[in-house]
Amino acid sequence: MKRFLLFLSLVLLLAAIGLYFFSKTEKGGTTILNFITPSSSYTLEKNFAFGPNPRDRVDFYMSKDSDDADPLIVFIHGGGWNRGDKDMYKFFAEGLTSQGYDVAMPNYRLYPEVKNPDFLVDNARAIAAIHKRYPTRYLVLIGHSAGAYNALGMVFKPEYLETEGVYACYTVRGVVSLAAPTGALPAESEPTISIFPERLQGDDSFLKHLDQPLPPMLLINGDKDTSVNYKNAVALGEALEGRGIATVDIVKDADHVMPVSQFSTRGFLEGPIKETVINYIEALPEDEGDGFCK
Repeated sequence: MKRFLLFLSLVLLLAAIGLYFFSKTEKGGTTILNFITPSSSYTLEKNFAFGPNPRDRVDFYMSKDSDDADPLIVFIHGGGWNRGDKDMYKFFAEGLTSQGYDVAMPNYRLYPEVKNPDFLVDNARAIAAIHKRYPTRYLVLIGHSAGAYNALGMVFKPEYLETEGVYACYTVRGVVSLAAPTGALPAESEPTISIFPERLQGDDSFLKHLDQPLPPMLLINGDKDTSVNYKNAVALGEALEGRGIATVDIVKDADHVMPVSQFSTRGFLEGPIKETVINYIEALPEDEGDGFCK
């Protein structure tokens, strides 16, 4: 009994340390979260190559309880377009594989090697490779922060996917944005200004790309997010109001990391966001032959 209590105390201590570092330095926190996350709900194929660049790699977390009728989830990591890696998000994938969903996690090139829109090019190439490998599976794109911008970019700027032979309206069943900058507010600091010379106020703003067919999207932000203001989600939702496309969820007392940390199956991180996302995915419309866009 004493040994069990000691082990439990160690796990809780690691969890507390992980949460602290997650809020300060994302990589430190996710390392600890991944360490305490089980691997029993999936089989993993790492570093499937979709191109010649070192970061042209995607990991496949295939649920042991998946159904091919369910959409395949593509998760695009965040990190301000200058940091971050797919390897940081085992805990996120396991939060979905434990619910029966298959998850693909691609990397993409980062600043200063590239600037906007090169990471959209990379994500489009990755999604095309995923679609080619699983041609009968519809996709749901999920991204966090910079990755959420990239995920939305696949449907607001569909020419990147079309260049790769993928048509968003017939392949992407929905998009889930976790704290995406949408162009509601200008970029005000480096390196974002260097990455986006138009400061998210020109062609790089999704608010400039509204007049086109779009699939369903769920826009989630925390009202305590000091990295990406929740006005980004509100402004995009208001711009799409009346089209039956966008659902906006501003989560009370949630900061910038909670939209991803709440996908962990560790009970101390529980919150409403994962349940909201899963319920949203399960309610997405079926394909009736005319695509998913409105």
